[in-house]
Amino acid sequence: MPGMSELHPLALRFASAMQALPPAATVRVGLSGGMDSVSLLALLSDYQRAHNPPWQLAAIHVNHGLQSEAHEWQAFCEQLCRKLDIPLNVRKVTVSSTGSLEAAAREARYGAFSQVLTAQDVLVLAQHLDDQLETLLLRLMRGSGPTGLSGMPRSRPLGQATLFRPLLDCKRDELLAYAQANALEWKEDPSNSNIEFDRNYCRQRVLPQLAERWPGYRDSWLKSQSLLAESNVLLTELAAADLQSIGEDEGGSLNLSKLQNLSQPRQRNLLRHWLGGLGVQEPGWNVLQQLSKEVIPAGNDSKAFVEFDEISLRVAGGRLQALRLPALPGEQGQHWNAVENGQLHLPDNGALLAAPVMGQGLGRIHADALEIRYRRGGESIRLPGRPTKSLKKLLQEEGYAPWLRERLPLLYEGERLVCIPGFGPLTECAAKPDEPGIVIDWQAPQFAVRPQSDL
Repeated sequence: MPGMSELHPLALRFASAMQALPPAATVRVGLSGGMDSVSLLALLSDYQRAHNPPWQLAAIHVNHGLQSEAHEWQAFCEQLCRKLDIPLNVRKVTVSSTGSLEAAAREARYGAFSQVLTAQDVLVLAQHLDDQLETLLLRLMRGSGPTGLSGMPRSRPLGQATLFRPLLDCKRDELLAYAQANALEWKEDPSNSNIEFDRNYCRQRVLPQLAERWPGYRDSWLKSQSLLAESNVLLTELAAADLQSIGEDEGGSLNLSKLQNLSQPRQRNLLRHWLGGLGVQEPGWNVLQQLSKEVIPAGNDSKAFVEFDEISLRVAGGRLQALRLPALPGEQGQHWNAVENGQLHLPDNGALLAAPVMGQGLGRIHADALEIRYRRGGESIRLPGRPTKSLKKLLQEEGYAPWLRERLPLLYEGERLVCIPGFGPLTECAAKPDEPGIVIDWQAPQFAVRPQSDL
């Protein structure tokens, strides 16, 4: 038998929205204990009884531990789910105290969701029309582009699972009327009245004044949001076409000269799409402007680069590359007996590999007490069959990218540079034709950020 909530007009609209639910074995409700999520749980519970869908219903409660009432909200959710005979998974999280508390709580919450969700799950959240408009206003204040201003999507991937928002067309007042009509109980979060939080300020101060002056602002904003969403689709299609035209190599880098032939707006549009395909956080206005106005025009020999979200965007070999570079190696003073140990792990910098040979490489007599150091500047070496050259010039001639030059391990015997992995030994330290030697190579780590499809 359907519950009494099935008779409510909102329940009929909800049933229609559920037609777009992605395939799932389990539908998990993000249950905070507030009015929104309690109403969503009731709607889903009644929908399940009325329609007998091919999925199980469950709930997830995230205890942020930010307020003294947190244990009461958890107990309320546990009691509610027992009453409805719905499995509940409770996750306790620690919220970072640095930066925005709202952002940190959201990050912790979604992290907890991802620990529970599987590829067969759909996470259903109670975000509604007013949440959508608050998000639009907040993103407008941050200077978001078409992607951000398009609003929260009804459905999107979330790790292995899928996130679904069936209430995006429902006003909060309509949801409240539904909850009251069905005598639902919920918990009020006292922090919702704190206008120090941006979303609360929008909800309590800004949007009510807009509604008083322009009662139909929701419809107008939604129309603009729909147009922005359409524009974003067209921009994405253009970026995909430009990316295919320019060509992305196996490492995910872009052809610089072809990129330079595009107008700067198309460059920025392409870069945003390209970085998204690498799984990198969307770059902000300043990053894209710096890329299109400083890094790309400077050309291949420039030292210009941009860093954001632990990613470094640099040009080398005629290509724009996205790199994840650890801190530069310091004076680690690692010692290595390359005669007895054929491999040496370098912290955050790959490994050194030693292979015994005859008549080549570094003489064994020089290879049993090596010290690993990194460039300081001014180093030089005379390799077999070559004149003495500065290390800087040697690496430039060999086409070593600037970020690799700083990370190339150098092998010293005392204070003497005796070998450069991948290049060879100092002439005086090379193995003679009838002597055993050791060829040493550097196995560099994967610095390039690769397309997610390749991972």
